Amino acid sequence: MTGKRQIPINNHETPRDAAQGGGARPDTGRAGAHAGQGHAAKAAGGAEARGLQARLDALDADLGRLAAERDALTEERDSLLGERDGLAAERDELADALLRLRAEFDNYRRRATRESFETRDRAQCDLLADLLPVLDNLERALDAAEHHEEGKVLDGVRMTRDMFVDLLARTGVEEISGVGAQFDPQVHEAISVQPSEHEEGTVAAVLERGYRQGERVLRPGRVVVSAGPGGGAQAGPGGGA
Repeated sequence: MTGKRQIPINNHETPRDAAQGGGARPDTGRAGAHAGQGHAAKAAGGAEARGLQARLDALDADLGRLAAERDALTEERDSLLGERDGLAAERDELADALLRLRAEFDNYRRRATRESFETRDRAQCDLLADLLPVLDNLERALDAAEHHEEGKVLDGVRMTRDMFVDLLARTGVEEISGVGAQFDPQVHEAISVQPSEHEEGTVAAVLERGYRQGERVLRPGRVVVSAGPGGGAQAGPGGGA
C-alpha cells in the first residue's frame, strides 16, 4: 500500500492569499495611524469651527453695539435738528419783533418830533397873541404922546407894564427877590458892595431885575450887596463902586 501525503488546510487562508504572501497578516499599524490622523483632523476642524463661531458671535455683538450707537446718534441728530429748527423759528420771531419794534419806535419818534414842533408853534402863537394887546397899549401911549397928552401916556405905559407882568405870571415867570433878600450867587449878580442900612450880605439895591421860571433862571438880578452899616465900598465883578 502506497502512502498518501496529507496537506494541512487553513480555513482562513484562501489560495490567493497563499499565493501572494504565503499566508502573511495585513499591516494593522498603518491603519491605526491613519485612524489617529483622522481623529486629530476632526478635532482640529471642530476647534477651528468653534473659533470661527466665537468670532462670528463677537462680530454679531459688535454689529449690535454699533447699531445701537447708530440709533442713538440718529436720535441725537434728530433732536439737534429739531432744536435747531426751534431756535431758527425763535430767531425769526425775534427778528420780526425787532423789526416791528424798530418801526414803532421810528413812528413814535416822528410823531413825537411832529408833536413837539406843533406844541412849540402853539406856544409861540399863544405868546404872540398875548403880546398883541401889549403892543396895542404901546401904540396908544405913543399916539397920546404925539398929541401931548402926558396923562394918557403915563396911564398907557403903566397899563402896558401891568399887562406884561400878568402875561409873565401866567407863563410861570416870577421876579427874583430883590432888596432885603439874602444875596444868592445862583440868582444874583453882584455889581458892587456898599455900606447900607441893610445887614451885611443882603441885597441893598437892584440895578436890573432878575426873573426865573421854576428852577430855571431866565436872567439873574443885577444887585448891589450891602457891606453893613459903616462897611467899606468894594467894586463887584460887573462894575465900579
